[in-house]
Amino acid sequence: MPFGGERTGRDPQALDRILARAHWVRVREMRGDSTPLLEERDPVAVQALRAALRIADLPGFVCMCWGDVALDFLDAAGRPVTTVTLHHGYSLRWDGWPQDAVLADGVRSLEWLAVRGVTGPLREFHAAARRQAESDRVTRQWVTEIPEPLAIYANLFLDTTKSGNGLIEADLTEIREHLATAYPDPIDRILTLFTWSAAGTGAYTGYPVHERIPGQFLDLEDRTDFARAVDLADDQATAGAVRYLISWHTRNRIAHLLTALSPTSQRKILLHARDAESRRWLQRRIARLR
Repeated sequence: MPFGGERTGRDPQALDRILARAHWVRVREMRGDSTPLLEERDPVAVQALRAALRIADLPGFVCMCWGDVALDFLDAAGRPVTTVTLHHGYSLRWDGWPQDAVLADGVRSLEWLAVRGVTGPLREFHAAARRQAESDRVTRQWVTEIPEPLAIYANLFLDTTKSGNGLIEADLTEIREHLATAYPDPIDRILTLFTWSAAGTGAYTGYPVHERIPGQFLDLEDRTDFARAVDLADDQATAGAVRYLISWHTRNRIAHLLTALSPTSQRKILLHARDAESRRWLQRRIARLR
């Protein structure tokens, strides 16, 4: 049986009723029976924490992490009342619910901790917010680089990052027809895809799934046309070509593509590699062709 009694289904007020019995709280890290980070026995402070744990929704999800900190609530005699864990200033886990709950104002609980010296969760919350803001900015920039005839598919493209998969074959076929109609010349089409490939994070690994989509269309292009496009590419398009070549998904055809490049174009892609390690990686693969 969980602390506080039987599971309470989807009653968002259940935890608050349990916390009404708490007289003090112990805060500890999520590493077993670690030394408490703090103990708070002031009834006004405990009431403030209870208010900070007010629930907005029980949407039916479970965070994959253990949590930032555990809050052990105890009664006046020091007996356990219940335990909850905080997750990223967003949600809360309690044994009385089968899934995690969304906090009405998650940052309040982190601020409660911070003013008492437990500052790590609040610092990470703000750091995560900054990372998310930067991710959103990069995503907006990537969307502006979608070729205009494909702009109607922007939401479909972004959804691939949510699902963790690229475009399915049916969508890929449909969208490529639009692409081929808009850019019937294969060289123009490939150069457009190169420029799009260069957008977004620019990272060679660990980028959002949607940034792989230009590469899915490049996979369908002829290698002779690919090589001609590299010959004609400007700096941005060449950077996109390099990013495509270094992608993990291109590794099974990279020798096929590099063989089609002229010595001048091979030197060109080496020049546009964004770091020395990537340049050496490409150099080794070009050397193997000889």
